[in-house]
Amino acid sequence: MPSTENLKPERRSIGLCSDCRYMKQIVSERGRIFYMCGRGLKEPEFPKYPRLPVLMCAGYEPAESFS
Repeated sequence: MPSTENLKPERRSIGLCSDCRYMKQIVSERGRIFYMCGRGLKEPEFPKYPRLPVLMCAGYEPAESFS
């Protein structure tokens, strides 16, 4: 398994979801943050709210960066 020392803090604690194009961050009324998988809404093989950190996912696709 590759070292996680050089990863951003979000990537270490959240995993692949931190930069996946299907991830949507949900903030509750109490300020709690949840990570919802957009694929999980339509595809039952993916959990709607995966357990974090997600280290492997067949549905992972990196989000496009527009810099």
